[in-house]
Amino acid sequence: MTPRRHRRGKLRTPYVAGGGTVAPRPSPFELVEEPAPAAAPPAAAGQRAQAPPSEDLLLRAALEATQQGDEGRAAGIYHELLDANPRQFTARVRLAALLDRRGDADTALAELDWVIAQQPDHAEALLRRGALLGVLGQFTRAERDLAHAVHVEPANPEAHLALGVVLSRAGLWRQAIPHLRRVVEMDPGSTAAYDQLGEALNKVDDLDGALQAFQRSTELRPNNAKALRGLGIVYDRLNRPAEAAQMYRRSRELAGA
Repeated sequence: MTPRRHRRGKLRTPYVAGGGTVAPRPSPFELVEEPAPAAAPPAAAGQRAQAPPSEDLLLRAALEATQQGDEGRAAGIYHELLDANPRQFTARVRLAALLDRRGDADTALAELDWVIAQQPDHAEALLRRGALLGVLGQFTRAERDLAHAVHVEPANPEAHLALGVVLSRAGLWRQAIPHLRRVVEMDPGSTAAYDQLGEALNKVDDLDGALQAFQRSTELRPNNAKALRGLGIVYDRLNRPAEAAQMYRRSRELAGA
């Protein structure tokens, strides 16, 4: 299949302006054909082909720039990679993540759609698209992407967490619980997983389990307002009003800080 890229004038991805900013990209955008690159050896299902050293160094530099908050520089590096190799899937997926954070969900989805059309088992693209679709309320599509990501990489805690969150938002609490339990098994320090697990267990009336999950979250992060509020809700349901009031008060204080 001939790969496609998006452009505005001569660009297929958003122009990187000076001063570390990314100028808004018009939508809808034009899809254009480009010559196919030289064929690369196929990767195994769920595995991405190893990047050449120069690409690997650029990917690391972009990741470091993102971690340092310099998203404009990171986007510029991803553009450089994609100019040289439009099929640099990791660069395209991570550029999509930057676009999503900057509020351009439509373009981010278009980039992720393109990657998954070329490589259906690309776990990172499936994870990013599924999470984004979940935020947009497209739960059926989100669940399908994230379930596929979990199938491709069953030991990926981020994929299990994202699937648990999407199932919870869809009201499928019982289906969410095994994925959330799997996350805390693989990543015992994940307060986000304990918070989500506590909420799900509360919804299915497992109050002891919910209490333990929220307590563990506050042990890991004592000033976790969400977990403290969850404890308040569970204490209320356990008819322990004094403890509930204390948790609610601490949660409000932290939320207003």
